[in-house]
Amino acid sequence: MATDSVYLLDDLALFDVLSTPVWIVDLERGHQWWANLACVPMWGAVDRAQLLAASAAGPGPSPTSRLRLEQLQRRLERGERAVDRWTLYPDHAKPFVAECRQQAIRIADGPGESVRLGMLVEARVLGDAEAELQDRRGIEALRYLGELVSLYGDAGEVLMRNPAAVAALGDVGHGDAFAASFVDPSQAPELRRRLAAEPVRLDVAVRTTTGARWYDTALRRSLDPVTGAPALLVTQTDITERRAHLAELERNRQQIAAQTDTLLRLAAPVVRVGARVLALPLIGALDRQRADVALAALLDHTGRDRVDRVVLDLTGAAVDDAEVAAGVLRIVRVLRLQGVSAALSGVRPPLARAIVDAGVDLSEVRCHQSIEHALAGR
Repeated sequence: MATDSVYLLDDLALFDVLSTPVWIVDLERGHQWWANLACVPMWGAVDRAQLLAASAAGPGPSPTSRLRLEQLQRRLERGERAVDRWTLYPDHAKPFVAECRQQAIRIADGPGESVRLGMLVEARVLGDAEAELQDRRGIEALRYLGELVSLYGDAGEVLMRNPAAVAALGDVGHGDAFAASFVDPSQAPELRRRLAAEPVRLDVAVRTTTGARWYDTALRRSLDPVTGAPALLVTQTDITERRAHLAELERNRQQIAAQTDTLLRLAAPVVRVGARVLALPLIGALDRQRADVALAALLDHTGRDRVDRVVLDLTGAAVDDAEVAAGVLRIVRVLRLQGVSAALSGVRPPLARAIVDAGVDLSEVRCHQSIEHALAGR
């Protein structure tokens, strides 16, 4: 059949003498445009008119079937022919598997009408021995699976991609398509080396038809069921949104941590109150973390400037815990090691009781009623 010829309905009458089912799919409209008489019983129809009318009136191809048709159309437009095993679902008959040969055909509804690309399909119905039930179910499930499933030859050539993989990765490529599917193709040799020992699973950036995306990728050694040659089975689940969500959570966590650190530092302001004298008013809850922040702030100043004395004012501090009291003592001792004397002011009764109850020895630290007394040396 000449692929550059245009065929009208009247030109197809000769196919009616064949016992082999033959039909033409209108690729633009997505339904059967014509079928020979051998198709009528195969599809459980009363006659050809009913068969074609049912196809035209139906809901059309599913998204997965539409994807398969688009893939086939691109191959036919390149002048290729295809042979596939299809599971067909007649409306009033048992589903069956057929080996279908496809080629391009140019069609028109009548003389002078617009010419469209059609797909001529010649089917050979397979018996149960040729199409094991379990294989049929597995193949059909694979076609509708949302995850990407690809089978590569040992050199990285594509042996099979399910419709989801075709949609994400494109049509069958040339050369090492396995390596080319990665944003960083240099990952492929290392993955092949690791696969020699065991299956591999990792998150990887994949080059898709819509740009780079992240996929949870599982790889394992396999065999080509047609030739028995070594093969590589790859299954992939898109995790781009999940990674973006986790990255956003991490950014928020870091931002909150930075804000918390800023608030802690603001809650421990170091004030110069005289020549070589600093004061540190501690206001609000004083836990170990804030005590550490206060010490870091003081050491920053004593390291840069000449400081002889620091007054820790606890007048506004909500502190009555012995552990925190010990933390205050630690600040005093660290400052003393820096050659800086320290004094406390505003020690309230709850803190005094906590110090006594815990046996914390502050006898070495000068304590004052208020910061004014401390600065005055009283």
